[in-house]
Amino acid sequence: MSSSTRRVVSRHRFAPDHALARLGEAPATPLPLADAAALEALTAPALHATLEAQVLACLARARALFPELRMPSVSCRLKGRTAGTADSARQRLRFNWQLLSENRHHFLSQTVPHEVAHWVVMEVVERAGKTRVKPHGPEWQQVMTNLYGIPPEVTHRMDVSTASPTPWAYGCGCDTAHYFSSRRHANAQRGHRYRCRRCGQELSGPLNDPARNASTAR
Repeated sequence: MSSSTRRVVSRHRFAPDHALARLGEAPATPLPLADAAALEALTAPALHATLEAQVLACLARARALFPELRMPSVSCRLKGRTAGTADSARQRLRFNWQLLSENRHHFLSQTVPHEVAHWVVMEVVERAGKTRVKPHGPEWQQVMTNLYGIPPEVTHRMDVSTASPTPWAYGCGCDTAHYFSSRRHANAQRGHRYRCRRCGQELSGPLNDPARNASTAR
């Protein structure tokens, strides 16, 4: 079942004096967005403008409840497997342009609210309340459901085989993720041995086929 058809459920309830109590207890309606075909037809400048508009729409919905919310800068300079990041210290949101270009509807409807939800929690709960919470804890989940109407999924399922400089996944005994470049992967296939610095076990793989890889990195 796709995220757009999944039933969104609000699972958390905060005390009346909690900063996020303003969210209420009912899931929100997702922000409107053009259909996938229209997004695929956009030129690069138009797609960038659409990204900025979606970020502003997410922030506007948040500022209607939290007018003290600061406005972050937005860039598309993020590389690799990560789709987006929120950074309160630098007051910015960063997005992965290649993943946006290749996964337009999913990125705009899921990734953008995901990162803005992080921004809201960082600003409203952590910065204002001078406290730290888990990145994908109840606070973030409640913002996702009750502000943006989206299932609070921690990871994305976008193909990162062309975006990642280290697309080959290898495993070890302690389940630490190891990602090899194509050159290192080729060396491993020729018999070169690599070991995990944590558990000392020889790395085995590859565990994936980058040509069909759907990463779970956020």
